[in-house]
Amino acid sequence: MEKGFRDIEEYFLSVAENPKKTTQQKISKPQKKIDLNRKIRNLNEKLRGKDAKIKHLYAEISQLTKKIEELEKENRELSRFKEDKTIIENYKQQIENLKKEIAYLKSEIAEKDKKIKSYESSELPKSRVELFIEVALNSIATNITVKNGLKVLFSKRFRKDIAKEVACRPFLFESFMSALSRCETTSKLLKRDKQEIYRIRVTSPYGEFRAIYTKLDKETIKFHRFGQRDDIYKELDTSGWSLD
Repeated sequence: MEKGFRDIEEYFLSVAENPKKTTQQKISKPQKKIDLNRKIRNLNEKLRGKDAKIKHLYAEISQLTKKIEELEKENRELSRFKEDKTIIENYKQQIENLKKEIAYLKSEIAEKDKKIKSYESSELPKSRVELFIEVALNSIATNITVKNGLKVLFSKRFRKDIAKEVACRPFLFESFMSALSRCETTSKLLKRDKQEIYRIRVTSPYGEFRAIYTKLDKETIKFHRFGQRDDIYKELDTSGWSLD
């Protein structure tokens, strides 16, 4: 019995207390909703701030990326420039080396030119034939006079010409002496310009030759050229009939 009353008492007490809890729950739920809404708004505001910061950071990242790309491009260009500069320096060095080599070669050429001129100006030793011709012509010029009392002189060029021809034609000098002794019949006037130019015909076993001479005065003639007929005329035509 006592237990039964106690149970009934507890039941009514619990019923009496439940309306308070229900009321408190009804009162606290709207408050929680308000708090939640406030928190949500705060979070949204914070998120909006974060979004702005994130966008700003992304913009900065984009700008930094562009700067990095520009710097990388400049770095590549700088590397190419350094390579080009190295190539240019190598070319400059090669040019300097070539200049030195050219200067050296020029000095060698100048030295060789001097030697050539020295050789040209110095007379080479004369061969036996040249010595023979030299002696013979000197003898003619000194001791022999052509008919009609003409004196005979020989230029340096004539001496060289006849020595060259006689060197391989032993009897040619004898043919020349024969033609010289008949100067009045073998002579012919070739050209009358500033001076009268004559030739004597030299007929030899080796073909026709010509000796070219001028008259210095009434008593003296001077021989200037000697050679094969066709060759001597071509040479005179080329030089404008200059006997110098």
